[in-house]
Amino acid sequence: MSTPPDDDAQRSMEQKALRNVRALVDRIEATDELEGRAVRKQLTVIIVAVVAIFAIGFIAWKVANPQQEGRSVVLPPPASAVKK
Repeated sequence: MSTPPDDDAQRSMEQKALRNVRALVDRIEATDELEGRAVRKQLTVIIVAVVAIFAIGFIAWKVANPQQEGRSVVLPPPASAVKK
């Protein structure tokens, strides 16, 4: 039993349509993956830039305001601790 020629043509067209759909899906997935990588790369660059700006600001603040020598204050012991 063979299939009529119309069925073969229909089946061939369906297979071609399915291959076209699969190719489109593959192309969309590849584009999505590339866009995801681009977004991650941009986010990484932004985070690194913010950290670098904060580091430069902190270093500039430390250079502009050097820490002064600390003063030692000697306190006498409390009266209750002194033995009579």
